[in-house]
Amino acid sequence: MIKTKYITGFFLILMMLPILTIFSYLFIPSTEIWEHLIENLLNIYLFNTAFLIFWVVFLTFVIGVSCAWLVTMYNFPGKNIFRWLLVFPLAIPTYVSAFIYAGLFEPSGIFFDVAEQVFGMGSTLYQTIGMRNIYGAAFILTICLYPYVYLLCYSAFNQQSYCAFEVGRSMGLTNTGCFLKIGLPLARPGIIAGLSFVIMETLAEYGTMDYYGVSTFTTGIFRTWFGFGDENSSLHLASILLTFVFIVMIIEKYSRGRSQYIHTSQTMRNIKEQNLYGFESFCAFLWCFVIISFAALIPLMQLFIWFLDTYSSIFEESYYQLIWNTTWIAGISSLIIVLISLYFCYLDRSLKNIFTNFSLKILSLGYSIPGVVIAIGIMTPIAFFDELQAILTDDDPFFYLSGSFLALILAYTIRFSTISLKTNESGLNKIKENIDLTARSYGLSKTSILKRIHAPMMQVTIITSLILVFVDIVKELPATLIMRPFNFNTLAVNIYELASAEQLSYIASPALTLIIIGLIPVIILIRKTVGNERE
Repeated sequence: MIKTKYITGFFLILMMLPILTIFSYLFIPSTEIWEHLIENLLNIYLFNTAFLIFWVVFLTFVIGVSCAWLVTMYNFPGKNIFRWLLVFPLAIPTYVSAFIYAGLFEPSGIFFDVAEQVFGMGSTLYQTIGMRNIYGAAFILTICLYPYVYLLCYSAFNQQSYCAFEVGRSMGLTNTGCFLKIGLPLARPGIIAGLSFVIMETLAEYGTMDYYGVSTFTTGIFRTWFGFGDENSSLHLASILLTFVFIVMIIEKYSRGRSQYIHTSQTMRNIKEQNLYGFESFCAFLWCFVIISFAALIPLMQLFIWFLDTYSSIFEESYYQLIWNTTWIAGISSLIIVLISLYFCYLDRSLKNIFTNFSLKILSLGYSIPGVVIAIGIMTPIAFFDELQAILTDDDPFFYLSGSFLALILAYTIRFSTISLKTNESGLNKIKENIDLTARSYGLSKTSILKRIHAPMMQVTIITSLILVFVDIVKELPATLIMRPFNFNTLAVNIYELASAEQLSYIASPALTLIIIGLIPVIILIRKTVGNERE
């Protein structure tokens, strides 16, 4: 028991390292640069962040809820295709979509080129429409993040009993009335959870904000650290951003209060889809088609056009090196994360005490913390550790933690443990506890039970967890960009560097590779949600 507490405590300290580091710097005196940030930039960071959150939340709510309601409640042309195609944008990293649309709206891009050749309005539109601003960033975040709301709302609508809607119609409610007074309130938990994901992803986004020149807390933290070289001020900004994240988490947790969202009817009847005809059918089809076109079809078409011009780059040795770097660092990190999360999930199941339950909640915080915050929260203490080694040895440190793979894997572990914890916890809950009791009666230790009984029974769950964590690590940009060792690039970093050098057409090969990898969890999600028809 004592050994278990030491191991648990060690991992807790590691997981809380960024949070403790960031908030500890609140007690360190501010610098002149911090005064400059307060006077000139902090209000801009606050306004831009609030502006983006408001519009992205509003637009993702409208798109996600409306699409989920249409494909759940109605029959119209293309409905069965749209049902799963609307999830596809999750496979495209937000920063990749941002780079693609920046290329589309360049003076030589397809948009203005077609407008000039067909309508003779290319130059006029170029002076009127621009993507590299806060409105463009809001558009990109919306088309990339609405699937979070769509997926959870689809599940909520699909699980509702048709009895509730029949009662509503018997009381004179129209289709709109049933949606507003029955469907929407019953889907409230899913909507709130989806929008909380959207807010956290908006707060954490770096690549889009940096490329579009939008000053938010993520770009401010990065510039203050690497531009001004002011560690204190960047950590002060990180503490404000982290506070916003915790506020969102608290609101999401308590927004539902004591309300219950359950079916009181003893009968559960499947949703009867209504057939749409004529103009209504056309509008439903057009709405879903426009959304999926902007979110996936247009970006993919542009990537394929660029790929045809630059496909020779996939035969270069550097491209294979990128794939190898990305694969092995993500593979090792995901394996470590899954093993740690499996250990803690089983620990909580077997011990069932306050300490293990608290530990599990702490470990679950990582995914809600922006990658840039985790990165600087780790860099500060490990830089101190390197300096301490140099002082003690009166020479160079034995091992540089700064810029090492160990530090990068630690950042990934803190950031993505949540995904694996939730997946493995769900898998363990499906195994009856009587199996554990029977195994213990035969003298098996907890480790043997986990290794010889639970692991084989959870094989699918563990593989799913590995895949989900692997893909998220592959797509991670800010933490990799800051923490990577010298001269070590991944697909995500390579895409960012090519876009920063305005070589947009060359992002096609690595971006398509990322999207193909990103399709794996999307397919898993489709099978578990959209693809599951109720019997």
